[in-house]
Amino acid sequence: MEDLDLMKQKIAEIDEMRNGLKRGGGAAEIEKQHEKGKLTARERIDKLLDPGTFQELDIWGTPLATGFAIDEKDTQADAVAVGYGDVNGRPIYVWAQDATVLGGTLANIHARKIAMVMEKAIHARVPIVGIIDSEGPRVQDAIQYYRFYSPEAMVYFQTMASGVIPQISLVMGPCVGEMAISASLADFVFMVRKTSYMHVAPPPEDKTAEEVGAPSVHSRRTGCCDVLAKSDEECLESCRELLGYLPSNNAEQPPVVDTGDDPNRREEELLSLVPFDSEKPYSMHKVISLIVDNGEFFELKRQWANNLITGFGRLVGQTVGFIANNPQAMGGCLTLDAADKMARFARFCDAFNIPLVWLADTPAFLPAVDEETRGLIRHGCKLVFSNVEATVPQITIAIRKLYGGGQLAMPGTTLGGDLDVAWPTVQRGLMGAEGAVSIIYKREFQAIEDESAREKKQAQRVEEMQQKFQALEREWAQELIDPRDTRPFIIKALKTLASRHEGRPERKHENIRL
Repeated sequence: MEDLDLMKQKIAEIDEMRNGLKRGGGAAEIEKQHEKGKLTARERIDKLLDPGTFQELDIWGTPLATGFAIDEKDTQADAVAVGYGDVNGRPIYVWAQDATVLGGTLANIHARKIAMVMEKAIHARVPIVGIIDSEGPRVQDAIQYYRFYSPEAMVYFQTMASGVIPQISLVMGPCVGEMAISASLADFVFMVRKTSYMHVAPPPEDKTAEEVGAPSVHSRRTGCCDVLAKSDEECLESCRELLGYLPSNNAEQPPVVDTGDDPNRREEELLSLVPFDSEKPYSMHKVISLIVDNGEFFELKRQWANNLITGFGRLVGQTVGFIANNPQAMGGCLTLDAADKMARFARFCDAFNIPLVWLADTPAFLPAVDEETRGLIRHGCKLVFSNVEATVPQITIAIRKLYGGGQLAMPGTTLGGDLDVAWPTVQRGLMGAEGAVSIIYKREFQAIEDESAREKKQAQRVEEMQQKFQALEREWAQELIDPRDTRPFIIKALKTLASRHEGRPERKHENIRL
């Protein structure tokens, strides 16, 4: 046989073996996966990446012999697919656990493959996406080769990657034990309703794994889930959308997209959207949608600490991080969960060169014993520290209430921000006029026995206090802007601040109040 024919034969044999490995656990296991409403590992990768761009690596990797009966089973690619490809024409690394092979269990070669692409992603300075669907550690492997190549290597590289490249975890099935910690070390965690769960410790006898680590638990109560999807397909599409807002690494600016939206667009609806009466709620989501390009806003942790809104929008195609109080939830009060939510988001945006815009309407921190005894002071310190530490362009717009400690949380120029402006609806000070009057004139009111006369005097004092506050509000804001001009104002400001640079004292790292 001539060399040419022999080469073709060898290539055909290799292609056949490779295709066999790509089929994972085989047709029956693939069917089981589909019956659960889940895609397979490589189907997920294909939907995440641009068509035809996936280059799989280490597909030939086989597990180490353990001396147990499990060695006789087929373990294609050791239950994980790893490699690189493109999302919207931009490169990323990706790994996906294959639940059709031994339940996607984590073993030494399996972990080595994942750690390898994590390290390569750091070297290449491109994002990495991990797709998790695993029943946990492969016990036989762990017994035989304890700590030879384990999740410890994975979390090491994740920590090294933090603030250098974006990291996204897609929890699309079971995620238990050490893998739950690893998943949550990413910058963003996605989960899929009904088909995924995540927990560290084994659940108690009266609870199922799904109950303890359900997506509803992590999206509403723990805050561990950033995006909750209805299906595998929606999860992968949302991941593609998020990556479109992010730079590839911390040395780059986020991508600029031609959205076609007019930078000078004024919104008449903003004139009447926010009531002057601070007791009346309104939709801050609507405010944001009228400001950003084409009304498109990628919200994070929507159901957790929903008294605060965080997410990404675009202004003339530039990614901007928005942090806004939500007057429709707890009146926009700040809580320790909201403090954590803001701090983490602000730190991510600062690490990856994404400008920050605060839209403020808060009566300050929630006055509640439960909040105080759970550590509101410590969590509040974390929030303030994160805001002050940020060096990206920072703009605060006081929409309405901005009382007391809210002025620390929604930072102005005294905390290192660049611009501190307000709408005409702004109400600023240590507290509202009614609250200030009740404290300052308490004895005066107590001395007035006639109820009618006392109420008249209270109304007079409140009106006087409101006038004083209005003078303070004008002096405090660098400018009072027409709500209709909010979008063009921010756009012009960000253009001016595009080359912002702020030096900081040299140090190994800060000691944030965690």
